[in-house]
Amino acid sequence: MNQDFNRVFKAPKYTGVTLSLLSMFVLAAMFVVWQRFPQNQEDISEKDFTILCDQILKQPVEKILKAFEKEYLSKISISYLDASLINSVSHSSNDDTSDMLICNESILKVSEKTDPSNKASIPFAFEKPSSSRNLDSSGQPFICVIKHKGPNSKAAFALARYLSAPSRGQFYLAEAGFQGVDGDQWAMKPTISLMVAARHVQEIDAQAKIFSEREGVNFDISSKNLQDTNSTINLISQSNAREYLADLFIGYGEMGEGNNAFLPILKDSRMNGLIPHSSKFKKTVTRFWKHLINYRK
Repeated sequence: MNQDFNRVFKAPKYTGVTLSLLSMFVLAAMFVVWQRFPQNQEDISEKDFTILCDQILKQPVEKILKAFEKEYLSKISISYLDASLINSVSHSSNDDTSDMLICNESILKVSEKTDPSNKASIPFAFEKPSSSRNLDSSGQPFICVIKHKGPNSKAAFALARYLSAPSRGQFYLAEAGFQGVDGDQWAMKPTISLMVAARHVQEIDAQAKIFSEREGVNFDISSKNLQDTNSTINLISQSNAREYLADLFIGYGEMGEGNNAFLPILKDSRMNGLIPHSSKFKKTVTRFWKHLINYRK
């Protein structure tokens, strides 16, 4: 009787390997569930922001926001208005109710509220060639207007970069017939590499922290003497590895003379800058340079 019973019913054997796999499965399941919960309330509020947008952009912008929200995990509230209404709103005190204003630059051309020290204007598209709107755009672009000190500036700047990125927003804008711009390569939090002359390091480091807090970008700051930097630039410039150049050289302007690896020299009374053609983040770097110039005024 006992022998027959043992042949049919056998006690399960749980080996160490089996128990380890079971534990790993439980931990993995718990991790997935944990990831779905916000880590803190501050992260949620930072990603909730409002947009006021030109009605003519509704079709591509709706698609862009849907795609953006999947990557940024943000909550966005957007209102669409006719250009004439946006014009009146932008000249009233109510323009501060939105974290971002999206419209044609011509609407804000005469506005006194577009002070570059308080707001950033980031272009991302142009009017359709076939547009019949009675708007004196004169070839001016659509722009994202973002308050520098807005509570949701990081999310707003991320969306502006997304709109102008060739692999992201530009696809949907072209699909809708809008002419695009040559924006930066998309990165959720791009890392901007700086090569800074020693005499400027302390100042640049302080301003990079301010800019990083505003736009949500990282900085990698290095410093070398002129001779070493010049040798490095010449070596890389003559090779096929120009992508290894820093995104911005500050205080080495004399090296840009006659060097086709760089855009025209950025000049200021105290320092100059060089942006390589190979930089993936030329627009963001240019905004940082303007930030450096404006903060001294």
